[in-house]
Amino acid sequence: MNTRRLVTIAAAAVVVFTGVHCAPVDPPGSEEPPPLAPAPPAVSDTLPFPAPGPASADPLQTRIDAAVRQVKQRDLLTTNGFWTVFHGILGLGPSVELLDPFTGKRCNALDYIADARTPPIRGLRFLPTPDGLDVETQAGSFVGQGHQDQFVAEMVEWNVSPDRVFMVNGKRHTFQEFINESRARASVKEKQELDWAVVIIGQSFPTDAEWTNRQGDKLHLADLLKKELGEPLDMAACGGTHRLYGMTWVYHKHLSEGGKADGVWKEVADKITEYKRKAQQMQNVDASFSTNFFRAPGNAPEIQLRINTTGHILEWLSLAGTDEELRQPWMRDAANTLAMMILDNENIALEGGSVYHAVHGLLLYRFRVFGADGLGPMTPDLPPWPEQKGKAG
Repeated sequence: MNTRRLVTIAAAAVVVFTGVHCAPVDPPGSEEPPPLAPAPPAVSDTLPFPAPGPASADPLQTRIDAAVRQVKQRDLLTTNGFWTVFHGILGLGPSVELLDPFTGKRCNALDYIADARTPPIRGLRFLPTPDGLDVETQAGSFVGQGHQDQFVAEMVEWNVSPDRVFMVNGKRHTFQEFINESRARASVKEKQELDWAVVIIGQSFPTDAEWTNRQGDKLHLADLLKKELGEPLDMAACGGTHRLYGMTWVYHKHLSEGGKADGVWKEVADKITEYKRKAQQMQNVDASFSTNFFRAPGNAPEIQLRINTTGHILEWLSLAGTDEELRQPWMRDAANTLAMMILDNENIALEGGSVYHAVHGLLLYRFRVFGADGLGPMTPDLPPWPEQKGKAG
């Protein structure tokens, strides 16, 4: 029987991962995560996208599609925090909807964010700046943006239009203003998390473009990459998977623009190769990835942690892998294991960041290996690099 489940930030999901992780843990005495709400009544067998495929479909495709459908049935609510809501958009694309638990009405999640509804989403605060528009970062919060530029980068990954209007304090702004602020703030001299700025700037402008930041420093994307490469990757957010994801995204866009794999770009390519090898070497016997990310082998039993680590690593590998690599048994088995983790845990609350990065990874894998047929508005929008375009298997 198919039932809807709420994606909540359950206390049981607060696991101290190795290094800095995506789900910020509240300090003692601060706001507690909301309790798990009762499950709504069963719904019909008419499920949202992706539609069930033909009987002849690869069993792995069928299993991935079932896991995606199950995550989509976990209602996002207007009462969820901003952090959970924008992760829902990352995981399932900008067509995802919010449910108002008081009226039973649904609306598009990104429309709700952009239209400055009342009451606003908890933890959401947009800040006009001299250079554009910023999203308040609330490090250590369960409800707000946890990392610099996180919301904007995740919307860029789904190709949100620069012309999209956002209402802030009664005034019209555009998504381009978020992009402008990210580029103006980016600095290699100040302590910053640049993992997400790399995606925003690299995707929104030519990868060889030069700009001047608000401190008056002339920069190229290569300067940000040098800074990223010089930081300890394994201690970055979510075991370094976000840093790898950003570098991989812009590396392939750089190649698609005719750039060469030399200088800092060769260092990026070498880092991608090194960590692909680490992921495979530390893979568990059940094909999940290490619960210690890339630092050491790990096979902890907690399902929230397993979905988090395997989901994040598969998400990056589904972007970084060649067509041939994604079809190798170790990658097929990893995608299968992650899908089964979700399917086998339909009746428990799953922490939002973990499950949405996981389903995003499954969507990327599904698109790259089996193509876009049946995905509809959940079809990923990836940078056009040689060989690595989603196509039918």
